[in-house]
Amino acid sequence: MTDPFIRALTGDEEHQSVTLVRRYETSIDDLWRALTDPDRIARWYGAIVGPVPRGAGDGFQVDIGGGTVRRARLEACDAPRILEYTWWSGDDDPGLVRLRLEPAGDATELTVHHDRLRPHRLVGYGAGWEGNLATLAAVVGAAADEADATARAARWELLRSRPLELAVEIDAPVARVWEAWGSADGLASWWWTHWDDVRIAADVRVGGAYRIEAPRVGMSVTGRFVDVEPERRLAFTWVWSDADGVSRDEAVDVAFAASGNGTRLIVRHTGPWADDAPAESYRQGWEFVLGELARSVASAP
Repeated sequence: MTDPFIRALTGDEEHQSVTLVRRYETSIDDLWRALTDPDRIARWYGAIVGPVPRGAGDGFQVDIGGGTVRRARLEACDAPRILEYTWWSGDDDPGLVRLRLEPAGDATELTVHHDRLRPHRLVGYGAGWEGNLATLAAVVGAAADEADATARAARWELLRSRPLELAVEIDAPVARVWEAWGSADGLASWWWTHWDDVRIAADVRVGGAYRIEAPRVGMSVTGRFVDVEPERRLAFTWVWSDADGVSRDEAVDVAFAASGNGTRLIVRHTGPWADDAPAESYRQGWEFVLGELARSVASAP
């Protein structure tokens, strides 16, 4: 069976985020109802205990089974596309959950982003969300996938096992470095400038897509932004394509911090890598483009 999920692991050593994307063969309105109607929520997520939230700021509780009740607070509800809530684990360690729906022809694409988890929680949440979203497929009339909890957890263990991390000091203020990342024109000033046919499109907002392609050499990288915090953090899914094939379940997190009069940039790239070879191959590419970035912003007026 084809894997129905796209996964992404972003964040840093202290706080990490899991992102899952899945396509459902139903309308956006039907999927929205499955995400917000208490009777349908109980079939895939958990039973709402007590009052149902009606607007931003309302607290609520969910019985997730086994006698475990979690508390939450609704942060945003924009039918039928955006649902956000803060979710507390048992130790008052809150995380923000964002659900975003996008029509895809007669189907709907759902993105779930659970932000800033403690590292020891990410495997459980990643595998747990996969299980919930598989059950959600049955709620909207599709077949649930066949992967079990052990297989799901193993995938997230693999995603976190060999991150590539690079740190670079750039002789330019944070605002200027951010501008070089924050738009298609900014990226075009330094990314793959050694080729003359590179095309770049970038909609730098949560949920926005980007595409960087070099047709003559047959390479491209595409994805969507999952976190955008101007001058602080940029995180995005990463799908690399070349003659060798197309990557899966990779992601990049870029952290920006002032360092004297310059900027310290930390890039963290994750993927389901069974050995160190993919990370080392990416290291060479990242070192090259980050060198071009540093030269580009340092020479800017």
